[in-house]
Amino acid sequence: MRINPTLKNSLVILPLLLSACASTPPSTTRPPQQPDESASQPPSDQHADSLSAEIIYNTLTGEIAAQRGKNRLAFEHAYQAALESRDESAAERATGLGLQANLPDAALSAAKLWIEISPNSLKAHQIAAVMNIRMKRINEAITQLRQVVKIANNEGQSGHLQAAAIAEKSATPGQALAIMQQLVPNESQDPKALYALALTANRTDQRKLAMDYIDRSLAYDPESVQSLVLKTHTLIAMGNHDDGMSFLKQATERYPNNIQLGKAYARMLLELSQPEAALGQFERLNRLDADDSEVVFSLGVISLQLERFDRAKGYLKQLADDRQKRNEVNYYLGILAEEEDDAEGALGWYSRVEGKNLPDAQVRIAKILADRGNLNQARETLQRLRINQPRQQMKFYMIEAELLREALQFQTAHEVYSKALGLFNDNTDLLYARGLNAADLKRVDLLEQDLRKILATDPQHADALNALGYTLADQTDRLVEAKQFIQQALSLKPDNPAILDSMGWVEYRMGNLQTALEYLNKAADLSPDAEIASHLGEVLWIMGQRQHALEVWRAANQREPDNRFIKPAMGRLGAGD
Repeated sequence: MRINPTLKNSLVILPLLLSACASTPPSTTRPPQQPDESASQPPSDQHADSLSAEIIYNTLTGEIAAQRGKNRLAFEHAYQAALESRDESAAERATGLGLQANLPDAALSAAKLWIEISPNSLKAHQIAAVMNIRMKRINEAITQLRQVVKIANNEGQSGHLQAAAIAEKSATPGQALAIMQQLVPNESQDPKALYALALTANRTDQRKLAMDYIDRSLAYDPESVQSLVLKTHTLIAMGNHDDGMSFLKQATERYPNNIQLGKAYARMLLELSQPEAALGQFERLNRLDADDSEVVFSLGVISLQLERFDRAKGYLKQLADDRQKRNEVNYYLGILAEEEDDAEGALGWYSRVEGKNLPDAQVRIAKILADRGNLNQARETLQRLRINQPRQQMKFYMIEAELLREALQFQTAHEVYSKALGLFNDNTDLLYARGLNAADLKRVDLLEQDLRKILATDPQHADALNALGYTLADQTDRLVEAKQFIQQALSLKPDNPAILDSMGWVEYRMGNLQTALEYLNKAADLSPDAEIASHLGEVLWIMGQRQHALEVWRAANQREPDNRFIKPAMGRLGAGD
């Protein structure tokens, strides 16, 4: 970016002058000028000094006005500084201040000045195009978009995709398509332009038109990955799911050496929950290029998902020294170590993670520490995360409280939830979690207070209805009221195993054993949860089916050896070990 020396100097001294000028209201007019005795003289250093003073004055006055929130005044002086300096950065600043002041015509004038000063500024043409579209000046917008296409293409970018993004951002989907149709000639043989048109048509749900553009694009560039994938997505959106996947599969067979196309097909298989097929595709790509780190990484992660731990470890360790993949690899090697019950190894891998995976790695470290009895250290880890990752602090409060609940420290968990609610007032997730925790504290009053607060704003919150109904059934004699809440929840989520379990439990508490058994059997068929198994076993025991009850409890204990539901139920009923 070119910086006018005079303007550059004014910007250097600006921070020093802002504080000095802060207590003095800026004048809305320039200081009176002395008569120019050299008006008839040729340009001189004095004239240059006068120009410099004008630029500095308008720059500083504009910035001070902007600092004080006087946006219109800020724009006026910034625009004058841009006119006088003919500097690109000054014109850009004036354009931004015009937009900030909600002065579209003035901002557009500044953008035009910017383009005049710097005709090849992609950003200037982009902003001018957006503003013209919003001001319904479509012909001018298309003129600007043509420049966007030209400049972006010259810079190695996709100009038509940029134009499509601008049109879609600034207009309705139908208007965006009309703009793109004017921008791209009917007879166009540019596959990238036709692809951009297809993309815009898809976003207006005009699938047949989109297919026409895609097919024309593929006629000129049959191996275009983006067009082949877009055709697949379009076929699926038209309801032709099998045709879409078959088309992409055939394309990969037609162009077997196109690695990017193979990756796209493999990713779609993953989206469709077909990890085995995706693994096979990535293995084929790995044979084509054993050094492609993205392929090797995908093989490691999918193998981990499929619990093929030795293969996963082999693939991931290939990338342990890859600078771009190192942090992700360390994270997944930590998960792999956890799967193999190697807590020390997991801690080692997670401790090496940096970057975007750091918060998740630290959370996993906290969970391992808590599982090993180092709850205080786990909490300290989460507390540091709240300081270092303030945008995610509610998540870390929730995790800390959950670790306390797993350690049966319900009162301390209540305090953590309450502290979080002090920061995130009436947050539904926090209220719900604190309500469930109150049930474990045997504080029905606290649970009812939190859950009713949720229901006051969201009467169809099925989980809150269920939790309130279940707790009333389990810990009080308000059985009729409890059943009403559970019935409301069940009408909203008829196949939810937790709600079916609640209905079975309230029927049991009301003495309706056969009905209770039906609900609990259905819940158990849908979920292997130990709490459901404890209820089902209890009803079976009371109905005299004691051997069956013992089988249900033993199976649940095998699945979840550390669960906190089966043993108390058996003890209460005198069912032995």
